[in-house]
Amino acid sequence: MLADFVMEVGTAKPRIRAEQDAEKELDSEEDPLVSTIDYDQTAPVNLKIVLDRRLTKAEQEKLESLPFTQQRYGRDVWNFLRPLGGRMIRYPASMLNPPAGFDATNWYRSDSTIFKMNLFSDRTSMLSITGMTPVNLSCRPSAAKVVVEIPAQGIEVYSDILFDLTAHGSGPLIAEEGEEQGQPFFSRRKIDLGGAMSPGGLRVEAMVREKSCRWEIKAQYRDASQKSGTVILRDGKKPFFAEALPADPEQYWITETDGPVSLIPCHEKPEEVVCVAAN
Repeated sequence: MLADFVMEVGTAKPRIRAEQDAEKELDSEEDPLVSTIDYDQTAPVNLKIVLDRRLTKAEQEKLESLPFTQQRYGRDVWNFLRPLGGRMIRYPASMLNPPAGFDATNWYRSDSTIFKMNLFSDRTSMLSITGMTPVNLSCRPSAAKVVVEIPAQGIEVYSDILFDLTAHGSGPLIAEEGEEQGQPFFSRRKIDLGGAMSPGGLRVEAMVREKSCRWEIKAQYRDASQKSGTVILRDGKKPFFAEALPADPEQYWITETDGPVSLIPCHEKPEEVVCVAAN
């Protein structure tokens, strides 16, 4: 009995070590991380809406007759146009601490799409996302025929992380308001996952100009064993999508704020000051 006990004690540590190594091996075989996304369809006060078909005369009259209220107008326009096939495009948030080479005019004329990305890891050991790069960009001019634009008037909606898809190959920027805004995101931060940690949630903004883009994210990670790797993140099995305004819409409305607020049909009144300025 004593000999059996001594043997049991003598083999316990190697056995435990072997079991731990086996667990680590199984853990490393788990997918390092997965993601789910939801496009933000919550209408801000200021937004742009596109449709792939022209509005009928009755629809135009209804659109132009919507009553203006400061905090609801954009939402009311969206609620009317969305069932007709409308798609939302956002204004990029203002950069109070802009990155190098910042061009305020081009920035304002850019178009943004925002989605919430949830990042998960089933690994029992921790890993950290240390970088992200937009990859597999495929861009083309928008084929939308209708634009309704309600310009920004000082109300901003900030995201966490911004991908400027017009700057090919560049990493994401910190987009939230604060001193770090405009700095490369992963020069200041990382995203920790695994080890029973809560999912990492990011409000992601993708900015385009003149062309709509399908794209993916290559995420770089490092695990607890200091091994590094990459994962391609998508919208399920599809690439992400960021839409731009068409260059020459067949119907185009924009709000006039000099006097009583109203939607001006620039396709019918191109000489209006607000229409000239928009071009």
